[in-house]
Amino acid sequence: MPFGQGIEVSVARNNNAERVYGVGARNATATVNKQFSGTANINGAVSNAYWLLGVLGTNADAGTTGAYTHTYTEADRLPSFSLKQSFELGTTDSISTLVGCRINTLTLSASVNETLKFSIEAPYRYESLGTTKISDNPDIEPVFTFAHGSIEMPDGTSIAAVQNFELTITNTLDAIYGIGSRFLTDNVAKQREYTFSMTAAFSDQTDLLTYFLNGTNSATAPTTGSGTEIATLELTFTNDDGDILYINLTGVKLNEETLPQNVNEVVKEDVTGWARACTNAIYTNDVHTAPAEADNI
Repeated sequence: MPFGQGIEVSVARNNNAERVYGVGARNATATVNKQFSGTANINGAVSNAYWLLGVLGTNADAGTTGAYTHTYTEADRLPSFSLKQSFELGTTDSISTLVGCRINTLTLSASVNETLKFSIEAPYRYESLGTTKISDNPDIEPVFTFAHGSIEMPDGTSIAAVQNFELTITNTLDAIYGIGSRFLTDNVAKQREYTFSMTAAFSDQTDLLTYFLNGTNSATAPTTGSGTEIATLELTFTNDDGDILYINLTGVKLNEETLPQNVNEVVKEDVTGWARACTNAIYTNDVHTAPAEADNI
């Protein structure tokens, strides 16, 4: 299954080798390979959202013809997947199959006059090499764009003139190794974090500033305590086929706010913050069944 369009992939490998030194010589006496580690980084333009299964953990398919919904929700245990990367090299081609990938971080970003972009960091357990290139499998779905998006905080309150937005979901994977093998025995997801940043043209102090002060749109001064959590932050993007990507974050807090003024620029307000949870992420398209975790391994 393709990740999207305009895909870039980088794979980093490490033998974590160690040079062993001993008494009586300045030079190393041996080299030892320790734990094997590998990480794939995948970047591209968002044209489907099936990777949400690996980010959140579970999916439920529903809907009707032309408007099938794939609803992704949080799970404690994340599914793993295999990633294939191949090259046509002439006489002898090359293919790497990365086994036991899990998504550690997903970043979604978009700015004015840009497509919606994603970036995935996925450490993996093991890999195998071959010499038979796989056929190209391009994504045929249209790309999502910033121009076809909206941001509401809270629900029903659209933030006007957003210039850029970035959301990062972190699964805080912990690599587990054991005696008897160089390779991972597990990659355990620990704390789940949702962090975001946003820039908007400053036209109303109740868009962001008052929410920063106490979590409501009616603040006149900073709260003397912890303030009120903003109920929701909702992201919605569509494409030319009418597909919809909707993400509903809850327990939202604005942590930092900056309001720079420059004589040559429109005043723009910057905020950073986080959400405590994701109620769901719903991808709507014309495909009845979304890719699922393999059950034969």
